[in-house]
Formats: sequence, C-alpha cells, structure tokens
Amino acid sequence: MPIINHNSQPVLQSDEFSSLRPLVTKDHGAASLTIQEITIKPGMEGRLQTHPVDVAFMMLEGSLQMIVGNEVRTVRSGNTLLAPPGTPYKLVNNTWVPARLLMIFPSAQLEKKLLE
Repeated sequence: MPIINHNSQPVLQSDEFSSLRPLVTKDHGAASLTIQEITIKPGMEGRLQTHPVDVAFMMLEGSLQMIVGNEVRTVRSGNTLLAPPGTPYKLVNNTWVPARLLMIFPSAQLEKKLLE
C-alpha cells in the first residue's frame, strides 16, 4: 500500500482550472479512483459537461457557483458538490479569491462530454 506525499506531487496547469495537483491516480497504483486538488482562479468559468460516473467536488477554500440544469447553487468551503452520472453541470468562480477543492471520481480516467 503506497503512501503518497501530496507536497511532492507536481502542480500542473490546466485549460479548465488554473492549477491541478494529482493526489491519487493510476500512476500511484489506483485502479479505479482519482483524487485531484484543483485551484480555480477568480473569474474562471468551466464548460457545461457531463460524466458517466459520479464526480464529487469537496470545497476546501473559497466558494463557487455550481450550475446544474436551470439551478444555480453557491457552495462554500466545508461542503461537497455532487455531480451524478449524466448530470450536466458547470463550475464558476465569480469571486475575487481562488477556490481550492478536491475532485474525486471512481475511475482511472475521467470521460467527459462537453455540452457547450
């Protein structure tokens, strides 16, 4: 059973997020689990998308708006957003501070379908 030092994991730049740090991935030996630390800069807006698996976003710092269908919810640290399989959603940071969260899904690779 590997012990993964989060501080030694590389911070990657992403098109959709301002940064992404892989914490648990297939490269660490996981067969069906991925956990990534994501930071979303102020003013960043993701694209409307769906996934074939559950995706959980555990808010660590800041707040985000999650748009699900016609519903808009503001979520702050201490809460978890859940996007069930096939549910269209989009994340928006319309604040002046970065939002930091964990993205967790039961797969080694996340398939997504962009809707916009």
